[in-house]
Parts: sequence; C-alpha cells; structure tokens
Amino acid sequence: MKRVLTTVLLFVAVFTAKAQDEISKEDLTKYAKVMLAIDSLKAGVQDQTNDLVKNDPLMDGGRTFNAIKTANGDEAKLAEAEITPEELAAYDSILVKIDELKANFKEAYTSAIKDDLGAGLYNDIRKALKSDADLKTAYDEIVASLKEETVSEEESES
Repeated sequence: MKRVLTTVLLFVAVFTAKAQDEISKEDLTKYAKVMLAIDSLKAGVQDQTNDLVKNDPLMDGGRTFNAIKTANGDEAKLAEAEITPEELAAYDSILVKIDELKANFKEAYTSAIKDDLGAGLYNDIRKALKSDADLKTAYDEIVASLKEETVSEEESES
C-alpha cells in the first residue's frame, strides 16, 4: 500500500512539473493579456458603481448609501440615520443596477477566458503560477511589459 501511494505521488509530481513545463511564453502572454483586460473591466465596473452612488442626488455623495448599507436592514439604525423611504428606494434601485453590472462583468470575464484562452489552459496557467516561482516571475515581467506598452500607446495618442 505504501509503495502504491509513493508511486501515485511521484506520478502526480512528475505530471504537474511536466504540465508547467508545457506552458509556452505565447500562452503566458495570452493569459496576461486576458487578465489585464479583465482587470480593466473590473476597474470599469468599480467606476460605474461609484458613479451610480455618488451621482444620485438622494445618496448625498455616497454618505446616505453607506449609512443604509451599514444599517443592514435594521429599522432602528435606519431611523437613527433619518433615512427616508425615497432614499431606501434609490438605494434599492442602485443595488439592482450594481447587480446588473456585476452580471455583465461575470459574463464578459467568462467569455474572455473561454474565447481567448480556453478553460483548460486558464486553469493550468493559474495553478502553475501558484506553484512555480520562475513561471510567476516570467508572468510578472510580461504583465509589466504589456502595461508599459499601453502607457506608451496612450502617451503617443495624446
């Protein structure tokens, strides 16, 4: 039994190392591009969420939104914060819009992974980055290079 377990563990270790060795620079670059695009989408959702809250006249620049959120449905806390029914309705409306933004982000995130990488490659690279320091270093260098290119392109467009 011990010999079988040792053999299985050795096989898993060799298979994992082999899978990590098979990740090409091209695949790592594709992964980096997808992850940067996802980060950009995420930042966009965050900006839109902040705008929804800050630009609603009933949310007082976000203070009312935060007071309602902090109250977490507690009627006494809502009364103490002097929250009106109109403010609660505006808060609920904002939450619906935020949920829509999140759903759209999730769809775009999933689509980017499936269309540009494939779920298998995405999972392989993600796992390998957690366990392979050299691969993680190469990935970080690719990301830095891609970010630098983006900044250069934006500066030249200005």
